[in-house]
Amino acid sequence: MIRTLFEIPIPFTGLTIPVFAYGFMLMLGFLVVIYIARIKAKAEGLNPEDISNLGLYTIFAGILGGRTFYVVQNFDSYKHNILDAFKIYEGGLVFYGGLMASIAAVVVYTRIRKLPVLKTIDIIAFSFALGVACGRIGCFLNGCCWGDVCSPDLPWAVSFPKLVDANLMIDGSPAYLHHLGKGLVSVSDSHSLYVHPTQIYSMLGNISIFFIIKAFFRHRRRDGEVTLMFCGLYSIMRFVVEIFRDDNPLLFDGMTISQNVSVIVLVVIVSLFVIGRIRLKGQIVRS
Repeated sequence: MIRTLFEIPIPFTGLTIPVFAYGFMLMLGFLVVIYIARIKAKAEGLNPEDISNLGLYTIFAGILGGRTFYVVQNFDSYKHNILDAFKIYEGGLVFYGGLMASIAAVVVYTRIRKLPVLKTIDIIAFSFALGVACGRIGCFLNGCCWGDVCSPDLPWAVSFPKLVDANLMIDGSPAYLHHLGKGLVSVSDSHSLYVHPTQIYSMLGNISIFFIIKAFFRHRRRDGEVTLMFCGLYSIMRFVVEIFRDDNPLLFDGMTISQNVSVIVLVVIVSLFVIGRIRLKGQIVRS
């Protein structure tokens, strides 16, 4: 766990600007998405500059949507100090909130620029999984999105350290504070209990999704199918990873909000994919 990667000194002031791991990895993920999407856009006959411009709008929309979803989901932690909702550098973005906001930004931008909406979204979706994978590395370095307690004998089990601020007050890690609040560790313990590294699970899952989509891209039958494939694969992966996470509360049905959204998304995606293929088949028959 490394919350601050390094600090940039400000000349003649003795002050430094911290570069937080979470924010740094989000920015790296953004650059990866734009770089790969530009290459794919050129191959698909679109202007790469439109992809770069679109990326600036979607990153801000994605962060805003993801943060809003997270704050709503964990409102009890913010209702007494709403200003903490703006501390994005401490971690806390929900993928589905960011995805919905990003798609809205893409639709608006492509309409204004008169670009093919579905093809443009497909190009973004093609590279998006790698960007999310970078973000999950940021989650791991930040210590957020932690997993359930597991056996210390699990070869890849991890524990997160107790952190203290300048006044020697305990202010992290999130997993340690969670276990402390549940009485699973004491203030004398230096680390949390061993937990599943769900951030790494998610990272590996997103990398796998990227390669599956890369192979599927050439076999798509119509614009929009790549986006549907991404959303469907992500919903399955997210549902499974949520089983091992311990940072999201369960709802009345025994599933987290992300699991509920994943089920809804998967049903909608499969329906749209099947309906689209049936319509294509019908067009071929009529021709």
